[in-house]
Amino acid sequence: MQRILCLSCFVLWFSSTAARAEEPVAKPDKKEQRKEEVVKATFLITGLHCPPCTRTVANSLQGVQGVKSVTVDWNSKNARIEYDEQIISAQRLSTAIAATPHMMGGNMQYGGWLALKVSDVKAEDSAAWDRIKAALGKVPGVKRVAIYKSRSGAGVEFDSKGEATSRKLVTALADAGFKASNF
Repeated sequence: MQRILCLSCFVLWFSSTAARAEEPVAKPDKKEQRKEEVVKATFLITGLHCPPCTRTVANSLQGVQGVKSVTVDWNSKNARIEYDEQIISAQRLSTAIAATPHMMGGNMQYGGWLALKVSDVKAEDSAAWDRIKAALGKVPGVKRVAIYKSRSGAGVEFDSKGEATSRKLVTALADAGFKASNF
Protein backbone atom coordinates (compact mmCIF):
# COMPACT_ATOMS: atom_id res chain seq x y z
CA MET A 1 0.00 0.00 0.00
CA GLN A 2 2.79 2.43 0.91
CA ARG A 3 4.52 1.79 -2.42
CA ILE A 4 1.37 2.60 -4.39
CA LEU A 5 0.81 5.77 -2.37
CA CYS A 6 4.36 6.97 -3.02
CA LEU A 7 4.00 6.23 -6.74
CA SER A 8 0.76 8.23 -6.71
CA CYS A 9 2.55 11.09 -4.96
CA PHE A 10 5.31 10.98 -7.58
CA VAL A 11 2.83 11.12 -10.45
CA LEU A 12 1.02 14.07 -8.86
CA TRP A 13 4.31 15.82 -8.14
CA PHE A 14 5.62 15.27 -11.66
CA SER A 15 2.46 16.56 -13.32
CA SER A 16 2.28 19.64 -11.08
CA THR A 17 5.99 20.38 -11.62
CA ALA A 18 5.72 20.02 -15.39
CA ALA A 19 2.71 22.35 -15.50
CA ARG A 20 4.44 24.92 -13.27
CA ALA A 21 7.61 24.85 -15.41
CA GLU A 22 5.65 26.37 -18.29
CA GLU A 23 4.48 29.34 -16.21
CA PRO A 24 6.48 32.57 -16.59
CA VAL A 25 8.33 33.72 -13.48
CA ALA A 26 7.98 37.38 -12.52
CA LYS A 27 11.31 39.24 -12.50
CA PRO A 28 12.13 42.10 -10.13
CA ASP A 29 11.98 45.59 -11.64
CA LYS A 30 15.58 46.45 -12.60
CA LYS A 31 14.84 50.17 -12.32
CA GLU A 32 14.44 49.93 -8.58
CA GLN A 33 17.44 51.31 -6.75
CA ARG A 34 17.40 49.79 -3.27
CA LYS A 35 19.55 47.78 -0.97
CA GLU A 36 18.58 44.14 -0.61
CA GLU A 37 17.58 42.95 2.84
CA VAL A 38 18.46 39.28 2.55
CA VAL A 39 17.09 37.16 5.38
CA LYS A 40 17.93 33.52 6.08
CA ALA A 41 15.07 31.92 7.96
CA THR A 42 13.71 28.52 8.88
CA PHE A 43 10.04 27.71 8.43
CA LEU A 44 8.43 24.60 9.90
CA ILE A 45 6.41 23.13 7.03
CA THR A 46 3.17 21.47 8.02
CA GLY A 47 1.22 19.12 5.78
CA LEU A 48 4.22 17.27 4.32
CA HIS A 49 2.80 13.88 3.44
CA CYS A 50 5.75 12.17 1.74
CA PRO A 51 9.29 13.03 0.57
CA PRO A 52 8.16 14.31 -2.87
CA CYS A 53 6.03 16.91 -1.05
CA THR A 54 9.28 18.65 -0.12
CA ARG A 55 10.07 19.19 -3.81
CA THR A 56 6.54 20.49 -4.44
CA VAL A 57 6.96 23.16 -1.75
CA ALA A 58 10.51 24.04 -2.86
CA ASN A 59 9.50 24.36 -6.52
CA SER A 60 6.54 26.52 -5.62
CA LEU A 61 8.63 28.91 -3.52
CA GLN A 62 11.47 29.17 -6.04
CA GLY A 63 9.02 30.93 -8.36
CA VAL A 64 8.12 33.57 -5.77
CA GLN A 65 9.57 37.02 -6.35
CA GLY A 66 12.16 37.85 -3.69
CA VAL A 67 13.05 34.24 -2.84
CA LYS A 68 16.75 33.59 -3.41
CA SER A 69 16.99 29.92 -2.38
CA VAL A 70 14.90 27.19 -0.79
CA THR A 71 15.83 23.86 0.75
CA VAL A 72 13.07 21.73 2.25
CA ASP A 73 14.16 18.82 4.44
CA TRP A 74 11.82 15.84 4.77
CA ASN A 75 13.37 14.55 8.01
CA SER A 76 13.11 17.80 9.96
CA LYS A 77 10.01 19.12 8.12
CA ASN A 78 11.84 22.46 7.86
CA ALA A 79 12.44 24.78 4.96
CA ARG A 80 15.58 26.91 4.99
CA ILE A 81 14.68 29.96 2.91
CA GLU A 82 16.86 32.86 1.86
CA TYR A 83 14.77 35.81 0.71
CA ASP A 84 14.78 39.58 0.28
CA GLU A 85 12.49 41.01 2.96
CA GLN A 86 12.27 44.28 0.99
CA ILE A 87 10.34 42.32 -1.65
CA ILE A 88 8.48 39.68 0.38
CA SER A 89 7.71 39.63 4.08
CA ALA A 90 7.86 36.53 6.27
CA GLN A 91 4.08 36.69 6.50
CA ARG A 92 3.59 36.73 2.71
CA LEU A 93 6.13 33.92 2.38
CA SER A 94 4.07 31.87 4.84
CA THR A 95 0.98 32.65 2.74
CA ALA A 96 2.82 31.47 -0.38
CA ILE A 97 3.61 28.18 1.36
CA ALA A 98 -0.09 27.75 2.25
CA ALA A 99 -1.09 28.59 -1.34
CA THR A 100 1.05 25.77 -2.77
CA PRO A 101 -1.31 23.15 -4.20
CA HIS A 102 -0.98 20.00 -2.11
CA MET A 103 0.13 16.87 -3.95
CA MET A 104 -2.68 14.84 -2.40
CA GLY A 105 -5.29 17.43 -3.43
CA GLY A 106 -8.60 17.60 -1.67
CA ASN A 107 -8.65 19.26 1.70
CA MET A 108 -4.92 18.86 2.38
CA GLN A 109 -2.83 21.97 2.73
CA TYR A 110 0.76 22.99 3.46
CA GLY A 111 1.57 25.62 6.05
CA GLY A 112 4.65 27.52 7.15
CA TRP A 113 5.55 28.64 10.68
CA LEU A 114 8.52 31.01 11.06
CA ALA A 115 11.04 29.69 13.61
CA LEU A 116 12.75 32.17 15.91
CA LYS A 117 15.64 31.47 18.28
CA VAL A 118 15.41 33.20 21.65
CA SER A 119 18.77 33.44 23.43
CA ASP A 120 19.49 33.32 27.14
CA VAL A 121 16.11 31.99 28.34
CA LYS A 122 16.08 28.83 30.41
CA ALA A 123 13.55 26.13 29.58
CA GLU A 124 12.19 26.19 33.13
CA ASP A 125 11.56 29.97 33.12
CA SER A 126 7.82 29.77 32.37
CA ALA A 127 7.22 33.46 33.10
CA ALA A 128 9.77 34.49 30.46
CA TRP A 129 8.24 32.14 27.88
CA ASP A 130 4.80 33.59 28.65
CA ARG A 131 6.18 37.11 28.04
CA ILE A 132 7.77 35.95 24.77
CA LYS A 133 4.48 34.45 23.60
CA ALA A 134 2.59 37.62 24.57
CA ALA A 135 5.10 39.94 22.83
CA LEU A 136 4.94 37.97 19.58
CA GLY A 137 1.16 37.68 19.79
CA LYS A 138 0.83 41.47 19.79
CA VAL A 139 2.53 41.85 16.39
CA PRO A 140 -0.11 42.56 13.74
CA GLY A 141 -0.53 39.54 11.46
CA VAL A 142 0.46 36.92 14.02
CA LYS A 143 -2.24 34.26 14.35
CA ARG A 144 -0.65 31.88 16.84
CA VAL A 145 2.64 31.39 18.71
CA ALA A 146 4.13 28.07 19.79
CA ILE A 147 6.94 27.88 22.33
CA TYR A 148 9.72 25.29 22.03
CA LYS A 149 11.52 25.53 25.37
CA SER A 150 13.90 22.65 24.72
CA ARG A 151 15.14 24.34 21.53
CA SER A 152 15.10 27.87 22.98
CA GLY A 153 12.71 28.95 20.29
CA ALA A 154 9.29 30.05 19.19
CA GLY A 155 7.22 29.31 16.13
CA VAL A 156 4.98 31.95 14.59
CA GLU A 157 1.94 31.16 12.49
CA PHE A 158 0.63 34.13 10.52
CA ASP A 159 -2.88 34.99 9.47
CA SER A 160 -3.53 35.34 5.74
CA LYS A 161 -3.29 39.13 5.42
CA GLY A 162 -0.53 41.51 6.38
CA GLU A 163 3.13 42.26 6.07
CA ALA A 164 4.75 41.07 9.30
CA THR A 165 8.48 40.69 8.83
CA SER A 166 10.99 38.68 10.80
CA ARG A 167 12.58 42.01 11.75
CA LYS A 168 9.30 43.19 13.34
CA LEU A 169 9.10 39.98 15.35
CA VAL A 170 12.72 40.20 16.53
CA THR A 171 12.17 43.88 17.41
CA ALA A 172 9.02 43.02 19.41
CA LEU A 173 11.07 40.53 21.41
CA ALA A 174 13.90 43.04 21.90
CA ASP A 175 11.35 45.58 23.17
CA ALA A 176 10.19 42.93 25.67
CA GLY A 177 13.78 42.40 26.82
CA PHE A 178 14.74 39.30 24.84
CA LYS A 179 17.50 38.71 22.32
CA ALA A 180 16.15 36.81 19.30
CA SER A 181 17.09 35.89 15.75
CA ASN A 182 15.94 33.72 12.89
CA PHE A 183 16.78 30.04 13.20
